[in-house]
Amino acid sequence: MKTLTKIEHIQSLYKQINHKTNFIKEIAKKLEKSPLSLRTHWFGNFWSIPEDYHDAVIEEIENKIKTQ
Repeated sequence: MKTLTKIEHIQSLYKQINHKTNFIKEIAKKLEKSPLSLRTHWFGNFWSIPEDYHDAVIEEIENKIKTQ
């Protein structure tokens, strides 16, 4: 069985979020980043989430999924 990379894990979790725009706005505020930048670079076609943020992003997505 193949182990998912953290980016693959984030991608699979992100698919489960119902209101992605709201989530991006929330996490951008929490991480003090631009929502447009996150949407384009982190959660868009590039998936270029800096390694330092992988665990925080996973935690935020998991929390969002639990509360939606």
